[in-house]
Amino acid sequence: MCTSYFKVILALVATTPIIARAQSPSHPPTEAIAPAAPEPAPTKNTLFKLGTGLTRGAGLGFGDFRGVSVPVVLGVEHHLSPAVSIYGNLSTGLHLTRRRYYSYNAPLLIDPGSDAGVRYYYNQEKRKSKGRATGPFVGNYLALHSSSAFYTYQRQSSTERLHIGYGYSSLNLIWGMQRRIGRHGLFDGYAGAGVSNQYTMGPGNFPDYKRRPNLNLEGVVKISLVP
Repeated sequence: MCTSYFKVILALVATTPIIARAQSPSHPPTEAIAPAAPEPAPTKNTLFKLGTGLTRGAGLGFGDFRGVSVPVVLGVEHHLSPAVSIYGNLSTGLHLTRRRYYSYNAPLLIDPGSDAGVRYYYNQEKRKSKGRATGPFVGNYLALHSSSAFYTYQRQSSTERLHIGYGYSSLNLIWGMQRRIGRHGLFDGYAGAGVSNQYTMGPGNFPDYKRRPNLNLEGVVKISLVP
């Protein structure tokens, strides 16, 4: 009798690990965790430009007594959103040759100007779907554009001191396009119309010059170096 009980106890002890393994929940194999993808490089929101071209308010004096000069434009553009940016430019005429007219020495920099405005780059998604150039500072745009022109002169009583006078200002609605040229080049061209306050001669036998609203046509082509 005792022997029978002893055999039953041994049988239960022997089968307990097998039952425990059968009832324990199975764990799936651990999957390898893929490395996180690198974050995209941050997009630059501000672009500085140094260029030249056909600009209003800068000196293009070929053959006059002041010598030969070409425009130089220093500008900056900042994106407020993917489609909207603000910008500003300073321009001047840089003399490539210096001339002397009697006692007059032509200055190195002449006829400064400035402009600023707000741009809206339109149809960015449509251009992207067609495989055309898009992105910050690239695309076709509409802009509200304000510009001012100045001029340089010397008074008759002064042979050395250079003076700067105010020419006029204008406010225009323009259409333009801006494109990258390689890695460090930028093309920017625009045209439009608006109103300016240039001096105009009044009617009559004794005309006078006053600042009156005038139709202003704006057209600029620039090639710039960018970082």
